[in-house]
Amino acid sequence: MKGLSRAEATRGVEQRLDATLHAHAGLRLAPIPPALLRPPPGPGARILRGGHLPHLGETAGDVYDDIRHLWEESGCRVEDRAGPDGRVLVVHDPAGYVITLTHPPGDADPTLTVASPRVPAEMIDRGLLAGLLSGIALGCGGPCLFSAGPMTAFPSLAGLAAPFWGWIPLYLLVGVGSAWLPESRKFGLGLLAGGAVVGISVAGIFA
Repeated sequence: MKGLSRAEATRGVEQRLDATLHAHAGLRLAPIPPALLRPPPGPGARILRGGHLPHLGETAGDVYDDIRHLWEESGCRVEDRAGPDGRVLVVHDPAGYVITLTHPPGDADPTLTVASPRVPAEMIDRGLLAGLLSGIALGCGGPCLFSAGPMTAFPSLAGLAAPFWGWIPLYLLVGVGSAWLPESRKFGLGLLAGGAVVGISVAGIFA
């Protein structure tokens, strides 16, 4: 698995997550953003997928047992131990995937996490790149688009600098709001950076 691509690793994670959910009838997943999942210990980037298993109630023990049985029958090494916060199940797939079922403190439901083998780190994070491109697009078009309406409705605004800065509230609302949430933080930071560099320059030229 040394040459495993990110696409192949993602596909493998999703397949193992789906197989785990089918180990027990009626099991469903309440997804958690990958940024909020805890990867296995050790260096290297991994693809993560998972979420809460809600409303298990008294069947929680059976769910643990069924998942353990599934992966032991598949030839995986399984660690089943009692942790400070309850039962912890760790499945080591021979291909390098790690499946963890645990009950973190403060959570009402167990958390299922599937991690890929270590994969090459991305040259640039996709969320950050998407934010940068969105910020550049908003910075390029924002000053013109947001000034056109007010100056058309109020011709007296023509020649003033203020209309060209009308895009700033939306830019800050989306950028700061995205950066505030952990799952979209990199997108928000990219949006703020791209919009600030390009938008301020464009607005300054027209103003």
